Amino acid sequence: MDRKEKNIISNSDINSSKKIHFDQLNDPYRSLWHLNISEGVGYPFDPNGAIFHNGIYHLWYIYQSPNNPPLNHKGKLIKLEHRWQHISSNDLFHWRWHSNSLLPNIEHDEVGVFSGNAFKAKDGNIVIAYHGLGSDGNSVAYSNDNDLNKWSKSPYNPIAKPGWDPHMWYDSKDDKYYQISGNKPSSNNKPILYSGDNYNSPMTEIGDFMAYDMLDVEPHEDISCPDFFKLGDKWVLLLISHSRGARYYIGDWINNKFFPESHKRINFPGGPIFAPESLLDDQGRRIMWAWLYDGKTREQIKNVGSSNGVMSMPRVIELSNDGLSLKFSPPKEIKNLRYNYSGINNEFIVSPNEKITLDKIKGNSLEIFIEIDPLESKNFGLNVLKSKDGSEKTKIYIDKNESILGIDFSKSSIQNPKYSKYMMIKGDEYKNQMTKVQKAPFKINNGEIVKFRVFIDKSIIEVFVNDGMQSITQIVYPTDSESIDVELFSEGSEINVKKIQSWKLFPSMQW
Repeated sequence: MDRKEKNIISNSDINSSKKIHFDQLNDPYRSLWHLNISEGVGYPFDPNGAIFHNGIYHLWYIYQSPNNPPLNHKGKLIKLEHRWQHISSNDLFHWRWHSNSLLPNIEHDEVGVFSGNAFKAKDGNIVIAYHGLGSDGNSVAYSNDNDLNKWSKSPYNPIAKPGWDPHMWYDSKDDKYYQISGNKPSSNNKPILYSGDNYNSPMTEIGDFMAYDMLDVEPHEDISCPDFFKLGDKWVLLLISHSRGARYYIGDWINNKFFPESHKRINFPGGPIFAPESLLDDQGRRIMWAWLYDGKTREQIKNVGSSNGVMSMPRVIELSNDGLSLKFSPPKEIKNLRYNYSGINNEFIVSPNEKITLDKIKGNSLEIFIEIDPLESKNFGLNVLKSKDGSEKTKIYIDKNESILGIDFSKSSIQNPKYSKYMMIKGDEYKNQMTKVQKAPFKINNGEIVKFRVFIDKSIIEVFVNDGMQSITQIVYPTDSESIDVELFSEGSEINVKKIQSWKLFPSMQW
C-alpha cells in the first residue's frame, strides 16, 4: 500500500470526527481550559515525562487504546493498550498534540507503557524512563531531536529489574545515573535505588532509596509515580500512594539515601489529586501537574460527560519558610486567559448567618479573588456553582475551630449525586466509607487576613488560600444550567470583605 493510499480520509471519517468534536463541545462537564484528553478514555491519565526543552514545555500522558487488535507474541495473543501521548506548549495552557506516541515494545515483553519521567543526559540527549508493563522492569527511550518527535529505545531494556514506576536523573558530581524504582501497591517491597555509568545500559541495584519512613504514613501506602528534585536547600519527593493520592516528603539526600524530615498530603479523602509530575523551566520555576481522578467507569462516562482524563491546572511549587512544607500557586500565565473583569474594591460587612449573592460575578469558567478579615467568625467562605433556588451549590469554607479548609460537595449535584458523594480514594481506614466533604488542614491566627483564590472550570474547582499555603481541589457535576451564582456567607459572626476581583477565563483547549 503506498503512502497516498494510507492517508485517504473518507467522508465517514470526517463525519465521525465532527461527531466527536460536537460531543465534546456539548459536554456540560468537559473542561474549557484545563488540559483534557482527546482520545476519550484516560485511565490512568498520569502526566509523565514533563520537561522544558528548547523553549517549550513538553508533557506526555498515559491513555488506553483498548480497540487495538492483539498481536501474536511467542505463541500468545497480546493486546498492547497503554501508551504515552506527546503534547507541547509555550504558555502552559494552549497545547499542541504531536503525532508521535511512546509505544510498548513487545520484544521487551512490554504490553503497556506506564509512569516515568524525562531528564537531560550528559551527552545532551533527552531521556525518558518508564515502567514497561508486563516486563517487571523499567526501560528507557532517548532523543536528540529538537522537537522530541524521534525516539530510540535501549536494546538492553528493561535496564532495571525488578521495577515499578521509575524516576531517573544524571548526577554530574559523581558522573553517574540514578533511578528510583517505586514499590507496587499492596506489596511489602521498599523503593529501590539503581545506579549506572550510562543511561541506556543495565543498571545496578545499590539498596533502599529511603532511610526510613514517617510516622503518619499508613502501612498500606505505596510509593508510586515518584518525582525527586532539589528545591532550595532541601530535597522533595512528590509521589502517590494508591490509597490516598498525591503527597510529598521533604528531606535530605545524603550518601545516596533519602532522609525525610516531613511528610504532607496534597490530596485529602474525597479528593481527586493523583499522579503528580513536575519540571524545572527556564525561569527557575518548579511546575507540577496532576491527574484529576474522577472515578468514572467506562459506563459512567456515557452518562456523565463524554470522556475522562483531565489534568490539574499547572502549579508553581515553592518551599515554605519553615522548610518543612510546600506552597502551590497558579502560574502567572493564567492571566492570558482572563477577560471581562469585575470587582468590588469597597469594604463591606457580611452579617452573622447572612448570605450575599454577588450579582456581577457568576459563571462556570471563572477566577475569583476574595480578601476577608474574619474578625470573630469561626466559619465563613463562599458558595460557587449555585443554582437560583440554592438546591445546587458547592461550599468552600474555612472552619477555625477545626483548623481546616474544606469543600462541601454534598449539594453539588441534584441528578448525579453518587459521582460526587462516592468519589474518594479508599485506604484501609476509609474502607466502605464515603465522604461528602473534603477537608485540608489549615490554621489561621487571630487577626490574620484570609485570601481565597478560586478557579472554576465547569466540573473542576481549585482553591488556593493565602498565597498557596494550602490548596484543595474537587470535581463536581452540577446539573442545573443556571448553577452559576457565587454567594458569600459567614456563620455565627460577621466578616469584613475587603476586596473582590473576578475574571472570566477564555477556553484554551482545542474543542
